[in-house]
Amino acid sequence: MKILKISIFVIVLLNILGCDEDRFTSVKNIDFPEHKSLLAVTSNITITSDSSTIPQAFVSHSLGIIDEREYSLINDATVELYKDGTLLYNLENLDNNGNYVGPVIQDFESGTYTMKVSAANYDPIEAVQTVPSEANVVNSTYEFDKVPYDFDSDLYDLLNIKIADPEDEENYYSFEVILEVKSQNGEIFDYPIGMESDDPLFEDSYYYPENAFEYVLPDISFNGKNYDIRLLQRTDWYRDNNEEVVGVRVLIYTLSKDSYTYEISRHLNYEAEDNPFAEPVLVHSNFEGGLGVFTINNVTSYRHEF
Repeated sequence: MKILKISIFVIVLLNILGCDEDRFTSVKNIDFPEHKSLLAVTSNITITSDSSTIPQAFVSHSLGIIDEREYSLINDATVELYKDGTLLYNLENLDNNGNYVGPVIQDFESGTYTMKVSAANYDPIEAVQTVPSEANVVNSTYEFDKVPYDFDSDLYDLLNIKIADPEDEENYYSFEVILEVKSQNGEIFDYPIGMESDDPLFEDSYYYPENAFEYVLPDISFNGKNYDIRLLQRTDWYRDNNEEVVGVRVLIYTLSKDSYTYEISRHLNYEAEDNPFAEPVLVHSNFEGGLGVFTINNVTSYRHEF
């Protein structure tokens, strides 16, 4: 038995030592299907607090997974915006940069909107959006140096917002806070400030207004109820610098479900970049017959004065 074990060991050892590197490699040829280029559109419309909304869309096209060409801008597309089936506006590409812009809409009404895009050599595409309700703010308070957060030795300001969430729709909230600071010479400057939250319901996102809160709050846990939102921020640097905080403007964005899904999936896609262990993430698209997103979001704004 001992001789048999030694013989098996020697045979296995010789096989390993006799293996060249080619024995551990295998080449698999994968034939990718031919890619049909589709229109790809990004249109994020936010109903602004001053009741002047500018519809716009960026139009390009898709490339295959192994295509090394650069994307081409499509400057001869037809971009139409409909409300409840009636054509409202044709968006125009004034600067030949792929950006199509419509007229300023002073009163962007609630309802269902459809964006239709067509261009030569491409199949036409369209997407539908229903305007979400404005956030219903029951009350709001702002307190300086109120709470500790994340083992920081300094206290954070607390912005507490109570909202009444509508029962008959899915809502997703995002936030932006702008600090109004009076300098020593009396001038007042606006400073968008970063925020944190100790509320576990917030989800990571990258919402497109540059200074908006980088998290999204879905209403799945409080649908149809009042909910207290806690936002934390540091303003002591301004106050310690002989400047005066005279006001805080708060903007609450209510996002459509398509906007929420797009922003969350875009964030996950970004986090998976260059990570060999991450699962592939498809960025959400709601255009029928093509790629991209058409979203409409609403905004509520108010101000705390000190």
